[in-house]
Amino acid sequence: MNKSKRSLGLGFKDQIEKITRQSKQSFSAGKIKTYELDDSWKDLFLVNFQPPQHDPDLIERSWRPVVFLSLTLILFFILFLRLFHLQVVEGGANRELANSNRVQIKVIHSPRGIIYDRNGKILAANSPGFRLVDTKSKKATILTRDEALALEVSSDPRADSLEIDSIRSYSYKETAAHLLGYVGQISPDQLKSPRFADYKITDRVGQAGLESYYESLLRGKDGGEIIEVDSLGRKLRTIRTVAPLPGQDLHLTIDIDLQTVTSHKLKEAAAKAGSCCGAVVVEDPQTGQILSLVSWPSYDNNLFTTGTNDQAIGELLTRSDSPILNRAIGGTYPPGSTFKIITSIAALTSGKITPQTSFEDTGEIYLGAFKFTNWYFTQYGKTEGPLNLVKALQRSNDIYFYRAGQVLGEKPIIEWARKLRLGGKLGIDLPGEVNGLVPDENWKKSVVGEVWFPGDTLHLAIGQGYLLTTPLQVLGFSSYVANNGNLMQPKLLLNNFKPVSLVNEQVRGFATKIISPEQLKTIQTGLSLVPKDGGTAWPFFSFPIPTAGKTGTAEFGDAKGRTHAWYTAYGPLPNPKIAATVLVEAAGEGSSIAAPIVKEIFRWYFSPDKNKLILDQYAVATESARTLGE
Repeated sequence: MNKSKRSLGLGFKDQIEKITRQSKQSFSAGKIKTYELDDSWKDLFLVNFQPPQHDPDLIERSWRPVVFLSLTLILFFILFLRLFHLQVVEGGANRELANSNRVQIKVIHSPRGIIYDRNGKILAANSPGFRLVDTKSKKATILTRDEALALEVSSDPRADSLEIDSIRSYSYKETAAHLLGYVGQISPDQLKSPRFADYKITDRVGQAGLESYYESLLRGKDGGEIIEVDSLGRKLRTIRTVAPLPGQDLHLTIDIDLQTVTSHKLKEAAAKAGSCCGAVVVEDPQTGQILSLVSWPSYDNNLFTTGTNDQAIGELLTRSDSPILNRAIGGTYPPGSTFKIITSIAALTSGKITPQTSFEDTGEIYLGAFKFTNWYFTQYGKTEGPLNLVKALQRSNDIYFYRAGQVLGEKPIIEWARKLRLGGKLGIDLPGEVNGLVPDENWKKSVVGEVWFPGDTLHLAIGQGYLLTTPLQVLGFSSYVANNGNLMQPKLLLNNFKPVSLVNEQVRGFATKIISPEQLKTIQTGLSLVPKDGGTAWPFFSFPIPTAGKTGTAEFGDAKGRTHAWYTAYGPLPNPKIAATVLVEAAGEGSSIAAPIVKEIFRWYFSPDKNKLILDQYAVATESARTLGE
């Protein structure tokens, strides 16, 4: 058989190659010819064989599962990576976050230390309360227990921000406001201070008075309560409680009963004199312990406790008579004739004037065209003849001290004024103490633009001119004489009290010698005659206990000619236990306005039945108020 005829033999391959070769040759020769191939041969291999057809829909449907599967794999891979990151990489942090949602810490604020007077009477205390913290405004509001319970019952979401706290309360209100001060929310500026490094923006701190000065003692240490809550924030159980540590209690040198009497008498006298303002400071001259410190007008420091009455607080801060100002340590005034005590010390220690030195009272003296007169000559047209230092103090004679100033010059007077802490601070443990002013030639040139004139020395010698002092400073140099030449640092804190003398420290800066007992005795004698017949403190003429003092009537350039009324005194003699200084602004003469206040203070202090005296005074005040009301 021919090879090409073989069925399924070798010729099949050759036949195919032949057909293919002929087809290629025909195309390569440029012949356009179509070969009709017989498809019958296909059945020889596969019965009913049909070649695949190119279906476009089938092709489109074939890639969709691939894309979907790919996207699914990518998505699951991303989810896997995210789960791995959350559970493995950040697993610890997320567990803490979950616990923080389940576990909450409620701050329990420490109660502030209680403040007592020297006899154990409570001046500042605490009552149960809560602190509501606004997380947006960072403002904290103090709520009473009843207010907090009402908030929780109402399902108010703000209840979650309640923190256990206490409400500061002051039972004596206006009577002791300038002493105690008040607490309030810490300010952004205070937070920048290293003193408040561990405080939060919602904390409440002492903002004035002893509350501010002894903040570190009164504050204590906060505690807390760790509780477990459900998904709605409702408490499930208490996990742990850390009790707060209360602040340290303070015992003051203040006698609150004396403080009450002092405050009442100052207000009463100021009202009668038509005065808006005044101040009183009382101390033990031998130790510097402050027994009473009053500034008028005053305010109710409970207003600042919750900080909710913004209108009332705003009115206090903007009043023209400045009730917030502590005039006893922060108000400055010309001391008037009370300053003659310092001029007397300067005169005797200078050696230029002795106790026997005498000057003639001529009623008035002249420096060029300027006239300087004595108060007695101005009011009554009379003179008092020759006077020594004792008589000049008793009569508060201006001519004598003008002449003394001419003999001394200004330097010894300025030196002793600064030695006794005028123009500086005595260091009382209260914020707000100011320096006052002891002028000299350099100050006048730089501030006023003028040289120091001889007339400036004369004004200085009687406590006028540019000289400015605080009531506490006037009490200081009065107590210096009362305590035989020892100026004690004034203190309000009785806890661990140790008297500190300021004179020896201060005198190192000066060449002037310390006053001798004989020189000091001359001044003490002159002051002891002031509250006796012939002296200027006439309200004391019938007072049964021997005292000493100095009146002052200070001009301050008032258009109406008004003067400040001063009286500074101590007793009993010869061993003083109490010293007091009173200032009543623009009230008139010291003898008529200020001296009666000191008299009532001393009367109460020396009374054997102080409680009865307080009740009697309260009854009189109540009856007076009732009568005025009618």
